[in-house]
Formats: sequence, structure tokens, C-alpha cells
Amino acid sequence: MNPRIDWSAVRERVVALEEAERRAKGPEPSPYPVFEPVLTPEEIAEVEAQYGVRLPDEYRAFLAEVGAGGPGPELSLTSLRRIRGSWGWVWDGDEAHPWQLDPGGPFVETEGWAAQQVATLRAAGHEPTERGGEDHRLDDYREAFGDAGDELWYLERGRGAIHISDDGCGMTTWLVMVGPHRGELRHRDCAVDPPFEPSVDGRGDRHSFGTWYLDWLERHERAAR
Repeated sequence: MNPRIDWSAVRERVVALEEAERRAKGPEPSPYPVFEPVLTPEEIAEVEAQYGVRLPDEYRAFLAEVGAGGPGPELSLTSLRRIRGSWGWVWDGDEAHPWQLDPGGPFVETEGWAAQQVATLRAAGHEPTERGGEDHRLDDYREAFGDAGDELWYLERGRGAIHISDDGCGMTTWLVMVGPHRGELRHRDCAVDPPFEPSVDGRGDRHSFGTWYLDWLERHERAAR
């Protein structure tokens, strides 16, 4: 188990770095995201009650001590916001399409995804067809569920996890919320159905939310020096 992450000075360290980079680039408006306000214990309890899960401890502490979104690895973190009475994760200010955690099952790792798709299709009365060895079966979802097939396929692939950051060029990072690897990160490339790869540190150990964020901050600080 990781020792408890000390978030006490993290917000100030990040803000100092972002301000230094802004000044170095001149007087143009800052392209850097700002931190969202922290969440109160009551607000965190609302989120957990809405989804029926306890947030991973390091992420939970980050929300309470650093912010509900803001600068982060690669581009920025998604922002956890209450929108029309419901909590969701917002990327790039798009409050019309927040990510809603589906806690209805554990996050399915890439090696188990093909079997999960087959199970879903058969439960809907559709026998999957052979498609040259492809695993993703998106066309089967379209045949089984019609116009809802694409969205269902996408939402089911992210079940038990949240989109925690956008890494640019279609790449994303996900925080596992439900299942045996709760609290770990998964990176995803930009193809139709690329694998979700565990996020690891320089020693090959899997990152938790806290080690992932602090690893980025420390690398950012070294580069600035």
C-alpha cells in the first residue's frame, strides 16, 4: 500500500510552474487551465451517493485538498462538477456531455473485453459474427442495438472507470473506480478499439492516481529548472 499522499503544497507548486511558463511566453492570455474549487465533504458524499461507490482515496483527497479539476498530466484533468443537480466529469468545458460513471460492473481489462462483448450481444439475442479476428465487434453492436449501438459500445467499454484526463491527439487516461484494480490508471490510444494499458512509473510499477499526478509534477519541475 502506498503511504498517504501529502497534497498540502501541490496546488501552490503547480500554480507557480504554470505562472512561470506563462510569463516566459509573453503577454498573451494564458493557455493553461486553472484549478477548480475544492469539494466539501458534503459534496464528495453527494458524488459517492449518486454513483454508489467510494472514490479511490488518493483521488478523494485530491478533490478535497487541491481541486476538482485543473492542470495535470499532458493537458489537464477532467473537472468533477454538479450540472443540473447531477455530478459528472467534464472535459474542455463541455457541460453538455459530461462523463457519467457506470458503476454497474467492474472495469473490464483489455484481455477480457472480447468475451464481455460476446456476452452482451448474446444477452440481446444477437449471435456475434466472425469478422476476420477482430475483437471489438462494433458492427455487431450496431446490428444488435441500431442507432444506440455506437454509444452503448463506447459506454460499456468505459464501465467502472472515468475519463480522468485527455492526453492530446485522441489519447486519454482513465481512473479505475470499480473492480480489483480500483485506483489505478489506464492509458488509451486513439484507434477504434486500442488496448487500455496500465500506467507505470520508471521502475515499471503501476501508478495510483497520487503517484501518477506527483510523477508528472516532479518531472515538470525538473524541466523548469
